[in-house]
Amino acid sequence: ITPLASSNDKMLSKVALYALANIGDAVSAQILKDAAEKINFTFEETNATDSYLLYLSRLTENGNGKLAKKLASSLMKKAKQDNQVHTRIAAMTLLAQSQGDKNTKLLMGASSDKNPEYRAAALMIASKNITPATTTLWLKKIKKSNPEVQAGIITMLGNNRDETALTDLTKYLSSKDSNVRLAAIDAIGKTGGEKSLPVLLPLLKNGNSSEIAAVKNAIDIMSGDGVVNKVADAISGVPDAAKAALVNILGARAASDKSAIVFHLLESDNKELRRESFAALKTIVTKDDLSQLFTLLKTTSQPEEINAVQDAIIAAIVGIGDPAQRSDLVIKEMDKSSVSQKPLFFKILASISNRQSLDAVANSFKKGDATVKNAALDALSAWNGSNAADALYNIAKSSDGTYLDRALNGYVRSVKSGTYPDEQKLLMLRKAMDIAKTTVQKQMVLKEVAKTQTFDALIFAGKYLEDPALQQATARAVMGIALSDKKFYGKIVRDLLNKTISVLKGTDSDYEKQAMRKFLAEMPSGEGFVSIFNGYDLSEWKGLVADPVKRSKMGEKTLTKEQQKADSIMRKGWYAEDGVLHFTGKGENICTDKKYGDFEMFVDWKITKEGDAGIYLRGSPQVQIWDTSRRDVGAEVGSGGLYNNQKYASKPLKLADNAIGDWNNFHIIMKGDRVTVYLNGVLVTDNVILENYWDRSIPIFPAEQIELQAHGTHVAYRDIYIREIPRKEPFQLSEEEKKEGFKILFDGTNMYNWTGATDSYVLEDGDMVIRPHKGGGGNLFTKDEYSDFNFRFEFMLTPGANNGLGIRAPLEGDAAYQGMELQILDNEADIYKNLHEYQYHGSVYGVIPAKRGFLKPAGEWNYEEVIVKGSKIKVILNGTVILDGDITEARGKGTLDKKDHPGLKRTSGHIGFLGHGSIVRFRNIRIKDLSK
Repeated sequence: ITPLASSNDKMLSKVALYALANIGDAVSAQILKDAAEKINFTFEETNATDSYLLYLSRLTENGNGKLAKKLASSLMKKAKQDNQVHTRIAAMTLLAQSQGDKNTKLLMGASSDKNPEYRAAALMIASKNITPATTTLWLKKIKKSNPEVQAGIITMLGNNRDETALTDLTKYLSSKDSNVRLAAIDAIGKTGGEKSLPVLLPLLKNGNSSEIAAVKNAIDIMSGDGVVNKVADAISGVPDAAKAALVNILGARAASDKSAIVFHLLESDNKELRRESFAALKTIVTKDDLSQLFTLLKTTSQPEEINAVQDAIIAAIVGIGDPAQRSDLVIKEMDKSSVSQKPLFFKILASISNRQSLDAVANSFKKGDATVKNAALDALSAWNGSNAADALYNIAKSSDGTYLDRALNGYVRSVKSGTYPDEQKLLMLRKAMDIAKTTVQKQMVLKEVAKTQTFDALIFAGKYLEDPALQQATARAVMGIALSDKKFYGKIVRDLLNKTISVLKGTDSDYEKQAMRKFLAEMPSGEGFVSIFNGYDLSEWKGLVADPVKRSKMGEKTLTKEQQKADSIMRKGWYAEDGVLHFTGKGENICTDKKYGDFEMFVDWKITKEGDAGIYLRGSPQVQIWDTSRRDVGAEVGSGGLYNNQKYASKPLKLADNAIGDWNNFHIIMKGDRVTVYLNGVLVTDNVILENYWDRSIPIFPAEQIELQAHGTHVAYRDIYIREIPRKEPFQLSEEEKKEGFKILFDGTNMYNWTGATDSYVLEDGDMVIRPHKGGGGNLFTKDEYSDFNFRFEFMLTPGANNGLGIRAPLEGDAAYQGMELQILDNEADIYKNLHEYQYHGSVYGVIPAKRGFLKPAGEWNYEEVIVKGSKIKVILNGTVILDGDITEARGKGTLDKKDHPGLKRTSGHIGFLGHGSIVRFRNIRIKDLSK
């Protein structure tokens, strides 16, 4: 590189020097120095200033500052043209840095340069090294400079806020040059702060608009408790333009104790002052000003001023803490007003946004003339929050067309902005579609439907694929919803997407079709959701014959005969019309032809006042539906609970019902004996065991029909879809175990034989799984107690998992001590490398150690058998005896862990899994009672 640095080719020389500068070691530094001594700078050689300036910087860093200084000075002198100013600035910067705090002379000279950019750069560099001594020098410099330079230096000194310059800077307030005066105002304000007000405020008496603005800007950035008072005192003695500036300052500082001054200035004939005074209201008023504000609202005529007063009232009433008191006050004022004045209060009520405010505006719409109606509709459409949705819907629904479009738009906007679950938004949007008249209105609704991205939304949108006017909006809605979730699969989804592919048009349609084809290609196999109500007849339904227990005892002929009777009764009480399944209020339950085990279900329902209904799962009552206003039966808790449960939760977690007459949506999931229910998108029943109402001594039936309850009141259902969830075959005892007298405690379908932490231990794919996020520290015990027994089970550990098998344990207390705990533990994990011998898997915790080395790796199933008889305990893991001990000695002489174990003396108790916050799976649990 070295010889290239002295090449006659200027570009090659430039690049070589740049490379040497970047290398930056001792050798390249010497080469740079040698090259620098030979350079005779001309402007042609400084075209690439980045290279040379970096080069000079490297010289300084490597101890050649003197040479760098010389070259920088040369570069400054040579680059005199305006298009070379950046080169000069960079060279000046390097030179100033090399001189440190002795650079004032250099920068003062530069501050007088004819190029304004160069002057500004010099002053910026100078501001970094301002001291009282340099301030004095700069003040002398000002006196000898022209106005343009004076203004720049004054601004620089002001930015440094050196109070020693304050007196001298004041002299320039009387300069003949406007820019110097403005610079002085700014500098004095920054330097003196509140103390400069006696100097600045008098300028407002005769100042022009620029000077007034400069004084205002200077005051705006001042701090100090006395600023507001001094500003307020000055208002009376200045012209209107200055008054406007000072009122703006009072408003910006929320000077509520000066509100009287602002109220007085509202009457000014000066437009600017009047405008600033009205604008300041909202920040200076308090609840004590409300009376005056209400009067002002009724007497103000200009739209901008009315809006300012409304904003001021909205700000003032916040001081009244209770929203109900706020709305009461505003409504009383509105009621005292004339008909033409009532709309003035709608915006204020919208800001309060409670039920009283909403009713007041909605009632005004009903009773008012066209002017009032339009104002009320505007307020409702812009309502704070989404609780005006019902009012807007009612206006749209009852409108003769005059207000339909505006009300419907407001309603859809309210739904869109609301914090509703997607399922609830869809129900509300379906109401909008029912009353939409024009294609544009319907397209607007479909656009929002597409955003809900639920299965029900997909089905609803798909109904419009055959409508030519809505086909493209529908196609994009179907595409957007379907592709949003890979859990959407099955024939229904496939057919909708294929139809969409065939009709979709537009510039991006080829790309969109490709995305849909890809989704279809990757779609999981399986039937997915299917409709169990076709919308026009009862072909997939039958009448109710007795209950599952009684039906199971009927012969085929008897059952056939009874079914014919039940079907006849059913058809008198149930009918299909326009996609809705209705119950008239007279008759019996209607049932599915098919029996279902594990399933996921969607269904919309609607009831009338005093209504009472429900959905039976596997032939058992029921997911409750009722009018929440009924206090006689406790219906105020809401629908969606498992009403007939006695031991497990029967009430919903939340009240999530829609109003009587509106549709509701259930999403029901049943796995094993557990039921989860979402009502309108809100979780109301969370994985709760459904008890067998017909025989509480046995668990819920593994498969049975679904029933819609007939309970004497009208009820309607629509869009009933169900997806069967595949499940493993229930575990069964071997013939040998049957002969030996074993009993199944868990077969993969229910947890009927267990009690305790049934929320923490859940059913998954036929396994019992403890889930920490469900509260996995809990204990799950057998309902029955056992003394001597043979307990067989399988378990799968996750890495580092920890659980335990409690035996002869009470339901309360620490089972490891109040009973006995046999460790269930991934003791090969690193976190357990320092365990005591009595803590490894299979050990009687703290009492008898077990052998190690027979656990299968985490993620594989282990088979374990625990035999307890009298004082003797045997544990067999994967066919190997890992513990065969007697607790007699520990009962008398103490335990290995030296702790008290009163449970050693117990002769019977519950058997349980003891959760310690880890995920563990269990299956195929059975027991033989050896005490009998």
